[in-house]
Amino acid sequence: MKFDQCLFGYDDGHRLLASSLPLGTETSFLTELSDLAPGTIFNQSEGYWTGLPVPGISRYVLMRTWPAPEMSRPGCVWTHALLLEPALFESIEDLSVLQAFAIRPKGLVDKERYREPLTHDVSQLVQSPKSVDIAILKRLLLSLYTGGSPSIEVESPGQLDAPLFAVWSQQWPRLRRNLRFQTAASRAPRSTGSMRFDITVELALTITTPSRDGVKDLPWLESAALDVQEGTAGTLRPFLWRYGRDVRRQRGSFLPLAEIKAIDTEGTHDSGERLIEIVTTSFSTLDDAQHLKQDLVDGNLAPVAQPQLLQLVLSGAGRAVFPMPTCSGISKLIDLWPERRKEMLSLIEITVDAVDPIGQSVFDLLTRGTQESLTWLLTQASSQTRKRIMRENPGLLLADWFLDLESPAVIELLPLIPEKLPGVDALLAKLLMRNDRTLAEVAFEHFPILMAGQIVLAAGGASTHVADVWWQKLRQNPAVLLQPEVLRFVSRMSQLYAMAEILGWLTPSVVAAGPALWAPILSKASNDLPTEQADTLYSFLVGIAISSGDSSGILLVEKLFDVIHEQLLASRLSDSARDLLEDLLPDVGWIRRWDVALRFRVAIANAYVRFRWPPQSYAKLGNTRRIRRMLVDAASDVPGGKHYAEAADD
Repeated sequence: MKFDQCLFGYDDGHRLLASSLPLGTETSFLTELSDLAPGTIFNQSEGYWTGLPVPGISRYVLMRTWPAPEMSRPGCVWTHALLLEPALFESIEDLSVLQAFAIRPKGLVDKERYREPLTHDVSQLVQSPKSVDIAILKRLLLSLYTGGSPSIEVESPGQLDAPLFAVWSQQWPRLRRNLRFQTAASRAPRSTGSMRFDITVELALTITTPSRDGVKDLPWLESAALDVQEGTAGTLRPFLWRYGRDVRRQRGSFLPLAEIKAIDTEGTHDSGERLIEIVTTSFSTLDDAQHLKQDLVDGNLAPVAQPQLLQLVLSGAGRAVFPMPTCSGISKLIDLWPERRKEMLSLIEITVDAVDPIGQSVFDLLTRGTQESLTWLLTQASSQTRKRIMRENPGLLLADWFLDLESPAVIELLPLIPEKLPGVDALLAKLLMRNDRTLAEVAFEHFPILMAGQIVLAAGGASTHVADVWWQKLRQNPAVLLQPEVLRFVSRMSQLYAMAEILGWLTPSVVAAGPALWAPILSKASNDLPTEQADTLYSFLVGIAISSGDSSGILLVEKLFDVIHEQLLASRLSDSARDLLEDLLPDVGWIRRWDVALRFRVAIANAYVRFRWPPQSYAKLGNTRRIRRMLVDAASDVPGGKHYAEAADD
């Protein structure tokens, strides 16, 4: 590595003696600075250091000044200045190695060597570790980074050199090349002319002990001091180098960076609030500390605080300070489940309506977990979030956890279930035990046929108890019972009876629906009704058949005629059954009006003639010769009934 140098000393006055680089207009300034600092006390010290940037020559100047007692004039000094290019500060880890390049001349005859640049292999230089006074080190850190006095008290000249170079080495390159210091020790604060130093040295009037040094024990101070002592092995230094590269304030950024490093290392789940405070206060614009902020929101740095940071950013409140996370950063959130699931829920709530790709990515990531995680979300999330999750994962509601929800939550989610989703009928059946009117209304609004079917199924002896509100709701919407999808659940006559009762028996809508719905069910349904209710149901079914005229009614008449007719002949037909038939039976004159069995036979014959049902079917109705003779007479009394009478007479 090659860098320039120059030498100042006494030759008929203090002046520039030699230089490998033209100093131009900076010559007089550097000459003045290289002269003996006012009030300097050397004692046993060999000399002192001065360092500062000099923009006029695009160099950082590091000076070593020695007393020159061999000169004829008192107060003469030699000063060797190293003219360092700023880029050099990016390649040297331990700046104390530069001390080895400062060479005191042997006299004026030795000045020619300073006219050529120095060439050294910096990587081969290893500085022997030096003991650093911890009290001075802490005072130095406080002075630099908390706005304290630039004057550092020491017990003897040269005592600040090792701590200063150690602290200087800890700084990131831009901060390094802007540090202004002079370690010339004096008894009292002294004027440095037009030059303003960040660090100067003052000899203490009395010797202090470490217990009386007045240095506070602050967490950041302790970690920074420890890192300085550890040298290149410390962990704070690489952190500062990484994140100090694009901060707007230099020394003002050290303290917040050190605090953030502590949060990264030792932070807890509640550290996010403090981290946000540090960043928004210290790096308040979006273009300040960009690398730091990006790593924070991406969870590469202080991952413990990422959820809180993303809540701030994704809500929009932090976008003036923080950048948006990257896809890679978002992916880290899944590792925080389930330990940080409450914070994940907050992120989901924030992004539920997001239209930007980042917000949508966060929502999608956090709502595509295991069924267990989604179940937890649906029990804890807001109504809006539940609805969106269910739109994308409708099958989740079929799990048992859904039944643990309170009815208001069920009411919100129920409409999101697709009607044709396999298993939805079993879920709806489990709701029938809830005596909640609003729930029943919502369920019937969205699943009318399925709900009616489950009620009918429960009426057939299923173990499910049906609360009153469901029956009430079914009575308000009886037409749904006329759907084939509902009637397929019938396995017992008692179910048919209950349905007929809800339908209002022989209403126009029931007749219009026709017998085709009922005939197949009658053949497979077991009779669990008492005789009176069975008579009523049979009369209801025959009434549908002879009122509608549909050919499917023939099966009902063939099956039920003898049952009803026998009851009529024996005068055992229940009043409710007779009441159902009354409006369907023809007038046969006042003399025979009392004979309900006759009127029933004539009504049947009328239906066969009117609807042109097959005579062969009519002939099947009587199971004895006596009954068939009655059917012949009934058909003979009906206009157009000749063929039916003949068929029954064969």
